[in-house]
Order: sequence, then C-alpha cells, then structure tokens
Amino acid sequence: MSPKGLVTLVMASLLHGVALAAEPVRDAPTGLSVQPPDGYEARKAEGDPRYAAVYAVQKKGEVETGCKIAFQASQAPGSDPAEALSQADINDFTRKKEWTDLIRATLALRYDVSTVEPFEHQGLMGAAVVADFKPIEGEPQTTEVRSYLVVLDTPKGRTTIVCVGDKKSFAGRKAEFEAVARSVTPPK
Repeated sequence: MSPKGLVTLVMASLLHGVALAAEPVRDAPTGLSVQPPDGYEARKAEGDPRYAAVYAVQKKGEVETGCKIAFQASQAPGSDPAEALSQADINDFTRKKEWTDLIRATLALRYDVSTVEPFEHQGLMGAAVVADFKPIEGEPQTTEVRSYLVVLDTPKGRTTIVCVGDKKSFAGRKAEFEAVARSVTPPK
C-alpha cells in the first residue's frame, strides 16, 4: 500500500465510530452561547417574543424530547445597568430558602414539582428542578414525559433550560440533560 493510501486508511479508521464535537452556537446581541455535548445538536428556535434568544438542543432525529434554552433580558433597553443587582447579590438570594420556595411556587402553576436543588455553574447560583406537567383540561395528556429545568439569573437576565424526556428513560437521560445545562454560557 502506498504511504498516501496508508494515511487515508489510518484517518478513516480513526474517524470511524468517533463522535465529532457538536458545533457551538452563540447569539451575538445577548451573548447567550451553547456548546452542546457530544451527540446533541443546537439550533436557533422559535420562541415566545418575551425571550431575546431561544435554542433547541436535541439528539439528531429528536422531535418531542430534548432541550430548549431561552434568555429573557431583565432590563428594558436603555435602562441604567448600574441599577441592576450584582451577581453576588443574585447568588446570595438564590442560596436562600425563599428562592427555592419561589421557584417551586412559580412552577407549581404548570408542574407537579418533585425536587428543587441548588445548581452552581460558571460562578452562578441557580436551581435545578425535576417536575411533571400537570394535566390541563382541553390539552393532550403529557403524563408520559418528565422535565428537567435549570434557572440561572445574572444582572443581564434569566437563562432557562427546559429538557423533556420520556418518564421511562428519564433516569438515564437526566445526566445528559445536566450536561446540556452545563454547556450553556448565560449572558453576564
């Protein structure tokens, strides 16, 4: 075999079965970025107009399950950034029981909340939640799925990560969903 053929063979064997790194995405106006974990893809997604940036992070071929990452600015355009809370103030509050109670109460409108735990990421303190959708009259039943939500606040706003998976396989996917949450760099 020629040296060129050998190099081609070696490169092909090295690449065979190796997952290529997922492409990062970044929203330039807000600074929200996502470096999806191996096996996941990130793409810009449609979202509620109150969000400045929304991304879908899913395994190839997923439609109904996977994650959405959204950023909602906390300040109106043109407001004074000096009036915003500092990251230290935000982190101090999110360590309090009142924060956990607030997250639980807010999500209880739509979810049966199982757990609310502290979530520390890139110097930010937030909350990680496991919850099931509550049945809502007139809407299709969603009892087959479970959600993993992460809420992270910065002086610029709130980044929310919502991952949904089948209840039957949720225990195995929870670590994947946490990896997705840790792949996010919120606007600071």
